[in-house]
Amino acid sequence: MSSGASRTVVTQIVSGDLWAGAEVQVFNLCKALLATNTVEVTAVVFNEGVLCKKLRNLGIHVDVADETNLSALQMIGAIRKHCEQHNTRVLHTHGFKENVLGIAAKKLARVPRSIRTVHGNPENQITPAQPLKWLVQNIDHLLGRTMQQAVIAVSSQLEETLTPMFPGKVHKIFNFIDIDTIREQGAVEHTSAHQEPKVGLVGRLVPVKRVDIFLQMIRQLNQRGIRCKGIVIGSGPLEPELKEMASNLGITNHIEFRGFVEPVYRALKDLDVLVMPSDHEGLPMVLLEALALEIPIVAHRVGGIPEVLADGHCGWLVEDHSPRGYAAAVTEVLNDESERTTKLDAGLSRAHRLFGAEANVKLYEELYGT
Repeated sequence: MSSGASRTVVTQIVSGDLWAGAEVQVFNLCKALLATNTVEVTAVVFNEGVLCKKLRNLGIHVDVADETNLSALQMIGAIRKHCEQHNTRVLHTHGFKENVLGIAAKKLARVPRSIRTVHGNPENQITPAQPLKWLVQNIDHLLGRTMQQAVIAVSSQLEETLTPMFPGKVHKIFNFIDIDTIREQGAVEHTSAHQEPKVGLVGRLVPVKRVDIFLQMIRQLNQRGIRCKGIVIGSGPLEPELKEMASNLGITNHIEFRGFVEPVYRALKDLDVLVMPSDHEGLPMVLLEALALEIPIVAHRVGGIPEVLADGHCGWLVEDHSPRGYAAAVTEVLNDESERTTKLDAGLSRAHRLFGAEANVKLYEELYGT
């Protein structure tokens, strides 16, 4: 048995198959909670990986309910066993599968309290024309309404979307970052002043990230005489197809695929512009990291992005969701030094004010009942 008698034990339930936005935020949350010394943090992850290793390095007890080898019932049993061994008082779930299995285990282990975080909008809209997925989605919503005590939205846009689904239960808590650590780890001598500007995209190479728009934008910029290098940081199932697309566009010499980079801060800091052409987003961690590192941001006006960028006061928001629209915004960034400086200063200030750890972790402590 752990020391849960003196401190509230909070168990995080998360997939951990990737090192992406939700996983980064779970890590940041766990690290910040440890610093408060008001709760004891444990975790159950569904995959060995970067998150699992990082949590263990923090000294957090992590059990793996391996989704590649266990049935759903076995995973529920593993979560239940973990909760009973650690006297878990709050179960915090991060994702659809985590919600369903976690809620079942909560009931069996008699955990008093459960909350979920919704990290972003669903990548695909599910309709009654997809009866099985539609049914499962509605079961998930029903479980959230009836068997969880709170739902965390990471942006105002998500708060507005979720409130009708979970009336009286939605709380907005921004994703947050350790700004000082990011700036320290991202410290690098910037070398682009006498080279082609580096225009980057960071993220999983999946359809929603619209790397195709990014590649076409790089071609348009170079065709217009704005010589620049496109840097793609991340990996994913579309990588071979995107490399072929770059070749077909004739921009192989203007594109560099760097793959997965961890930690990403030095590579991010070396960019002259970060472009985010996703079809939709929640509140991307890389967006907050770019603010902290004072990197100019060109992003689609969707999801939580306009809120983070103060409706364009801290970056460049694009409504023309096309290669032409992003090329125009990048051109403006590269050509207007005065506006660039103003927005970067405003962005760093906003990151400190709204997206630092201290204020946001207190909101989690309140929800946990500590």
